[in-house]
Amino acid sequence: MKKTIIGIIIAILAGVLLAKLTFDKYEKVDTKNVISYDDEVYMLKFGTYDSVDEMQRSAMDFERYIYIEKEDKVTVYVGIAKTLDNMEKIKKIYDSKNVKTTVETVSINNDEFIQNLNEYEKLLDVTEDANSLLIIENQILSCYEDIMVNYE
Repeated sequence: MKKTIIGIIIAILAGVLLAKLTFDKYEKVDTKNVISYDDEVYMLKFGTYDSVDEMQRSAMDFERYIYIEKEDKVTVYVGIAKTLDNMEKIKKIYDSKNVKTTVETVSINNDEFIQNLNEYEKLLDVTEDANSLLIIENQILSCYEDIMVNYE
């Protein structure tokens, strides 16, 4: 009976020791992202303002827009696309409405949004109708707002 109890205790201690060694080894493993998304996107800039109030008065004509506050300036964007070709499609729509816009490259450090944008980009690639393009753009801006507000 003593031999059995001593054997069980030795087995339990050996199991605990081996488990600790195994788990300690995994804690020291450096992990790397397997999938990395390009975080550069094209944004259609409507304007830059000194205050949020001034920006809101100016952007009242747009159904949806986003703004980014940086260095005491507020910049309004009315479109986001992954490729320059699709951004040019959106820009032409606003040009036809006599809305002055410029295309900027912006870095976005959020893989979830970039994944969603890549899916929307497929729709933008095959769409030529102005109304459909604006609907897709509104969805992209809404997605940006939802994800980035939750991200911060």
